[in-house]
Amino acid sequence: MFYKIPSPNRVLFYKGTPRRRKLPARFTVCVWNLHKCKDPGFAPAFAACCARTDLFLTQEAVFRPGTDNPLLLPGLEWAGAVSFLSLRRHTPIGIATGCRAPALQSGYRAQVLEPFFKMPKMALATVYDTENGPLLVLNIHAINFKGLSAFKLYLAKAAELLAGFPGAVLVAGDFNTWSGGRLTALRQAARALNLQEAVFEPDTRKRFWGRPVDFLFTRGLQINRAWVEPTAASDHHPLWACLSIE
Repeated sequence: MFYKIPSPNRVLFYKGTPRRRKLPARFTVCVWNLHKCKDPGFAPAFAACCARTDLFLTQEAVFRPGTDNPLLLPGLEWAGAVSFLSLRRHTPIGIATGCRAPALQSGYRAQVLEPFFKMPKMALATVYDTENGPLLVLNIHAINFKGLSAFKLYLAKAAELLAGFPGAVLVAGDFNTWSGGRLTALRQAARALNLQEAVFEPDTRKRFWGRPVDFLFTRGLQINRAWVEPTAASDHHPLWACLSIE
């Protein structure tokens, strides 16, 4: 194994201090695969996004120890799920959801592994209180280097985190939908869960094999606006949306 997998009791973590008790009824969300925080200009671009958003869903986040940890920027509490530890320095890498309000609870699914390296792909669920009731946020980084059946299994396992939740739902992240079959399976799963897909204007999402891989879905939320802001600070462009809880 080229990467170390954390023990189960070290997968979930919380960092940072939120500024609010609840999210407002109208809030801004950013969704961004950070490409392991390694591209030129990443740090100022990330800080600028944090300053503008109430809710931030990240994938391929690097949880560096010490003062250079980007998750220690003020104003957000981060709930994270560690997928693996880097080979040299054992630095945690995974997905994280930042919010200006504290997470009431969280959970994850990681049953589906990438081949060869055997790294689990995470789905992280967090619940927040808003001025108009509870909100469940599902942060996705879908399986990539396996076939369609493994992709569908990942979606099914992630959907378990939504089961029985009575409030509004936000599902977003990097779904690795680089094939027609994957894209069809994702939209079928979204319809089965009664999720509305955000339409981005302009839609300048990064595409792989001609298909977008980053998505945002909602249930019980009004999508007031959704857009994409191109950047050179990652191999993905951040998605943005202004949402209202009904």
